[in-house]
Amino acid sequence: MYMHGWTVLVILCYNVEPTLSFPAYEIPTETETKSHSAITMDAIFRTTAKFLDRMQLVNDTEQSPFLKVYNYFGSDQESFQRFIQIIHEISGYESLVKTERAIDSKYHVNGEQIEMAHILIKQIRNRIVDFSKNTAIVKSNISLIREDVATILYIIQEFYSNTNYIELFGNNTIYEDFGQDHVTLKAVADSSEDTCTNCNNDNRIEECKNNILNGSNLTSGYRSGQRITKPVRYLNGIYGKCSHGTPNDTSRTFPATGGIYKGRSIQNEAPHSYLHSAAAEMAVKATEYYLINETKGLLELIDTEVFRDIFGIRSREEIVKSSLTFVIDLASSKADILMIKSAAEKIVNETKFLPEKYVLVTFSDSANSTTENSTNDFQVLASLLNNITVSSGGNCTESSMIGIRKGIEISNNNSKIYIMTDARKTNASLKKEMIDGLKAKNLIPIYILTGNCSRQSRDDVYAAIAKETGGKVYERNTSEVQTVIETEIKETLPSSSVFITWFKMPANSTQNGSIPVDEYTETLLITVTPVTLKSEVVLYSPNGTVVSLSENEETDLSNNVLKISILNPEPGQWNLQKNGNDSWTVNVTAQSALDFSATILEKRAGGNSFQLTGNPIIGNQYSVVVDIPNLTSPSTCSKVALLCSSGTDVFEFNVTRVRFNGFTRYTGDFIPSNKSLSYIQIRCKDDKGNPFLRTRLFNMKPVSVQLDISPLFGNLRLNKTSNISFSLTNTDENFDDFDISVSDGNKDIDVPQVGVDRKQVYKDVVMVTPKSLETIILHFSITRKNFTSAIQTKTRRYSVMDTQSANCIVKQDPGTCPTESLNTGNCTSYNWTGSVEVSSGTINESVIKVSSNEVILNHTDLKDANSSVPILLSGHCCIQTVVLTIIDSNGNFDECSFTVSEQPVTIVQHPSSSTSLSTITDKQTSTTTVKQTTTTKEKQTTVAETSSYHYVTTTGEQTVAGSNLDTDTDETRVIAMALGFTFLGLILIAIVIWIVCGIKKQSFPKNPVAFLSYQTLKIKNENDPDVNEMLDKCHELHTADHVTTEDEINSSSLQKSENIENNGNDTDCTKEQSETSENKSSEADTSGSINKEIDTNNDDKKVTSINSDSETINAAKAGPESSDSIDGDKIKEDNKRELSSNLGQKECLSTESNGLKDSQNPNLEKGNNLDSHKVSPDNLCPTNKLENNENGQATEVVQTGKDKEGTEASSKERNEEKADLVDVKNKDQNLAEEIRSQD
Repeated sequence: MYMHGWTVLVILCYNVEPTLSFPAYEIPTETETKSHSAITMDAIFRTTAKFLDRMQLVNDTEQSPFLKVYNYFGSDQESFQRFIQIIHEISGYESLVKTERAIDSKYHVNGEQIEMAHILIKQIRNRIVDFSKNTAIVKSNISLIREDVATILYIIQEFYSNTNYIELFGNNTIYEDFGQDHVTLKAVADSSEDTCTNCNNDNRIEECKNNILNGSNLTSGYRSGQRITKPVRYLNGIYGKCSHGTPNDTSRTFPATGGIYKGRSIQNEAPHSYLHSAAAEMAVKATEYYLINETKGLLELIDTEVFRDIFGIRSREEIVKSSLTFVIDLASSKADILMIKSAAEKIVNETKFLPEKYVLVTFSDSANSTTENSTNDFQVLASLLNNITVSSGGNCTESSMIGIRKGIEISNNNSKIYIMTDARKTNASLKKEMIDGLKAKNLIPIYILTGNCSRQSRDDVYAAIAKETGGKVYERNTSEVQTVIETEIKETLPSSSVFITWFKMPANSTQNGSIPVDEYTETLLITVTPVTLKSEVVLYSPNGTVVSLSENEETDLSNNVLKISILNPEPGQWNLQKNGNDSWTVNVTAQSALDFSATILEKRAGGNSFQLTGNPIIGNQYSVVVDIPNLTSPSTCSKVALLCSSGTDVFEFNVTRVRFNGFTRYTGDFIPSNKSLSYIQIRCKDDKGNPFLRTRLFNMKPVSVQLDISPLFGNLRLNKTSNISFSLTNTDENFDDFDISVSDGNKDIDVPQVGVDRKQVYKDVVMVTPKSLETIILHFSITRKNFTSAIQTKTRRYSVMDTQSANCIVKQDPGTCPTESLNTGNCTSYNWTGSVEVSSGTINESVIKVSSNEVILNHTDLKDANSSVPILLSGHCCIQTVVLTIIDSNGNFDECSFTVSEQPVTIVQHPSSSTSLSTITDKQTSTTTVKQTTTTKEKQTTVAETSSYHYVTTTGEQTVAGSNLDTDTDETRVIAMALGFTFLGLILIAIVIWIVCGIKKQSFPKNPVAFLSYQTLKIKNENDPDVNEMLDKCHELHTADHVTTEDEINSSSLQKSENIENNGNDTDCTKEQSETSENKSSEADTSGSINKEIDTNNDDKKVTSINSDSETINAAKAGPESSDSIDGDKIKEDNKRELSSNLGQKECLSTESNGLKDSQNPNLEKGNNLDSHKVSPDNLCPTNKLENNENGQATEVVQTGKDKEGTEASSKERNEEKADLVDVKNKDQNLAEEIRSQD
């Protein structure tokens, strides 16, 4: 893995808010709206209750799920709060899916991606099963499994919010097969099948009851901004695909208008809000089913103990069977050993769940100096730790393996072993023996490495052992040892106490310290430091009496620390008086059944919130969510405070109670300043009105730098390099320097120090090349220059797929559709072509899917392929995004995606008044299209995406001559007339084709010439008249409105000669150079139909009317000598231009044919097995491309598709054609004289 420094990755960004389904968290103003957090919490409580019954871990099977779980944990509040916190962790991962996968339709089951969501769930579940068999992941990295579980639960819940399942099948039975193996899914609507009808009013969100068309197929709403786009139907019609339908979903404004989203309970946010409660309850049931069903649940696929670890279903009563083992290097400092003692002592004093025995093993340089001790009395262990005599150390090769071996022998099963040493080098030959011994007894090693010998090396034995057994390796200095030990031991021996408050009493202060006690408190524990004599401390009960510390209550004074323990304290306000001269620190804890958990949410538009990752940004708005599982009514909480390290309030804000399942939840908002936060405290009143507090650690540092990591679509590939892009935003008002570090756990990658100006963004990439199939976890860390502590951190994990799994690689990007193509009037006239290559170890059994059935795929049969298949994709610019998916026989899949337009497509719309119809032929697609025109100004509606099936457009203020109809507002009548004219048009086309074929004298190759838009050509020798003449003719072809072949050019020339008496339509190359911008705009839509249709039945008057504008322009160009009406010179000039135009078309076509004859398509890479004639239309005419010269400067290079021989051939043809023009000129003069004589 390596970093390509200072590389800015251009990222395709979709400006889309996180998809609105069920909100990630509660919206305080919507009391009836259920969130993903609430659904997941409810489902996991139900799942846990069933698990406890099935495992016979509880006796009362009649209790509610909440009470059953609560009673299982009993007075072990630490474990119960950890259980709640794990649910919050899972909800946080769900929130991450919502934000980072916002544009990926399958994660939200949008855009009819029901089958892909089903396949995705199965793929993730297989990974969970694999992870569950990995001891190291289960013991030390189980969050990997929780993240995958969260992703599955999110998709399952989205199914009921975003599909029509409830409307189709009711709310009594969940879809049990969704996400399961060996099932056949219910049919999903085809991409061309209409599924919804318009809601009554598409200008606002409304209750769209009964807008889903009758049928038995599943469907889901399309949402603007996602990778799968909504197809467009008739603009004045009422049927089409269903939209998602949220206020910011622009796809809801065109048929079928409205939507089917039911993720919220209020009508102006969700079209199917009336089904919200049913959808939420179905989501809860489906989540529970997926986790614990007796035949198909996740529990049936993984080990029971792993299942308990995933959700934290652990009773601390089991701790009594374990041991607490320390293996200590005598070369460690005495200070390090005393830190171990202090940490262990603190935890043991706070918990009532003590281990069965304590083990102490010491070792040094000599294998013979190893000692061992075992006791069930912690005071004996404390005494042993005090009496350790340290040595001076040695050569960094102490016999740590011998000490660890002895610790394994003495320890009980299912325990942790804490090893403290400064020796990095050790006996590596014992590594396998240590791993096998630890695994056999399910022991977890925790290495704490101190001193100068503890720098990590590439072949670190401790790290290898920890990785295999789920252990950890810490490198810490002496001051950090106690924190590490406390944290690790607390996970094993959690405290049953809750943190009430703490405060300082200054040296000369006479003010008493106040201690609130509530009715939930069983035992009150007050710790005062430093105290010399007990008489220095005076404690008053709520009734004002002095508590006798020496007689009635338990006290302990040692090492200047006084501990006061009061059993069943009276609720109310207790007071502490100081009689000494020293300043005091007072810490108050309690044995209590009431505690809380807290989560910080980042607020977004529309009331949505998402769990915060990293530090908050100064000045942004956040909210705090506080859960208090067993706060009984009428107890209430009104405020939450965020405190600094000294205990002083930084913020205090009001909180609001929100409806939640089983227990109480409060939320409140705050905007962080530049002050660091250390604690969060709830301020409440119990049933009798007594004030009470609960406090938790809450380390958070508001900063002015934002770190964003772009999601990676798909998985990493073994031995293939992928780019992980990230950005750093300086939100401060000042320039700042930052150090960026990225680590995969084994190797640190330092990015060069970057300076970022105010409000600016720095972008870079990490280039990752996996060398194994192990999951890669990247840790991103940002620090300020000359500082050591990180100010912003984030972690992302990436799965690795082998090279035999399904894989899709983009070989040729189709590019971007031009701006003029982005409307439904002509987007079908602009084509694009791209190519991909798919591969798989089971390619013959793989399946290819594409997101739109209007995309044409050209490839060999997968059954005949070896391992990879090139695929040519082609489509038109009405299709803005394309996703191609390959699914292999093992259920693995990969996707390639194209975005051919980042801008919205304009829907050209018209009112239902005064219309006229004309049937024309769409030369691009060889199908008949109805063009509808109006004399009123056109109305345009902008939408985020189109994938047109029926195309209707207006042509501004122009109408087609000879086809004006009376006004008719009846839609049926208009459609009928349109179909009639279409039929007549088809007959006319057939006649014309028959005539052309009959008079054709020579056969030419049918190579299509499709010019998407005119591009100015830069030629070095601009004074070359031959070249410029050729360019002018190519220019004329570029502005053509249809696809032309050589046969058409020849036949067109003959027809024009035969119909010269009728003054047939001419193709005037110079016209577009002199016409005004207004004439350009109006002529664009009709020139094709007017100039390309020849009606021999029209009289001279009609012909003159049709071509009046053209004649006027031509007269102006010709000057004073040509100002008369149609005369012989005019006819001669028109004929000359007409024949010259056709010759120019032949010349361009010939040039391109020569250029492509012996050359490959320049847009396809060498070795790509695509058919040579399947080329992009873009390649058939010269285009400008920018290339870098040796100095790195951009230069323009003309690609004409010709080689040297082709150029010479074209020159020869031009000379021949010039001679032809002379002959034509003479014939035209004779013809003009003949006409004059007749007149």
